Amino acid sequence: MDAREIESLIARRFGLARAPTFVARTSVLKHPIIFTHLRSTEARHRRSMDVPREQSFSFQVPLHTSFPWQAWFSGKQRIVSPATPGSAYLFDLTKNPTVALDTAFNTVRFNISQAALDELAYDGGLRRAKGLYSPSLGRPDPIMVGLAQTLVAAMEQPGAGTGLFVDYIALAFHAHILHAYGNVPVEQVSGRGGLARWQLRRACEFIEANLAGDPSITDVAALCGLSSDYFAKAFKQTTGAPPHAWLLMRRIERAKRLLSETNLEIAEIAFACGFVDQSHLSRTFVKREGCSPGKWRRLRRN
Repeated sequence: MDAREIESLIARRFGLARAPTFVARTSVLKHPIIFTHLRSTEARHRRSMDVPREQSFSFQVPLHTSFPWQAWFSGKQRIVSPATPGSAYLFDLTKNPTVALDTAFNTVRFNISQAALDELAYDGGLRRAKGLYSPSLGRPDPIMVGLAQTLVAAMEQPGAGTGLFVDYIALAFHAHILHAYGNVPVEQVSGRGGLARWQLRRACEFIEANLAGDPSITDVAALCGLSSDYFAKAFKQTTGAPPHAWLLMRRIERAKRLLSETNLEIAEIAFACGFVDQSHLSRTFVKREGCSPGKWRRLRRN
């Protein structure tokens, strides 16, 4: 199932017209980790559809304002307090959780399967977590809130959700829940250093060759003979920037070279450098260079 099909399925499950979704596939077997923004401004009754029983876990992270809701687990209703911003709510999908709401709501849903938990733990040299647990349905979790806010910001900017960005967030999410909800000590993370010179060279060459595409962390890590989790940490340790930030920096550098050395239209340059459109290039360029691509070109040619 591709990202559009997953997004459509989740939207139907929660009675929404659309549900912006990112799908990360950070492991060799590519078990997906799914992030979805669930939001409605309508105050009407709705109840989520049954969830097929699966060995997966879902977190709901409310944003902005609290909202009352009802919850059922394995068909039995449970008394719950209002969903509150600042907290994360863990659901075990083997219990077929469903919810009902009568108000507007704004929340980010994180979904990860037991298979993805296991494979990423194995790749990262971590102890396997036999499930995820929370002492209460909702608990304060500023890290999950920060990840949710970062995801929503990227979803609202076309082109911001690159494969490297979504994979990087997925790895951070996995590392956090493994420790906070799976009781796996963080000390077990490998303590090796950064990338070897040949690994850095190979990774940078691959990213450079795929600026117009959407490479994943799994693809780049495999070229270096590393797990996705270790590669992401080692790359940042070596370069000072996470892989998705490096990709964006290299796209801007290619755009500058094309602006100064060719007469290509800015829209053509945007496409050649992997941006969604001219507007996406312009927004990113202004943020990093302090002026628009057109002005930058004119200044260099005067």
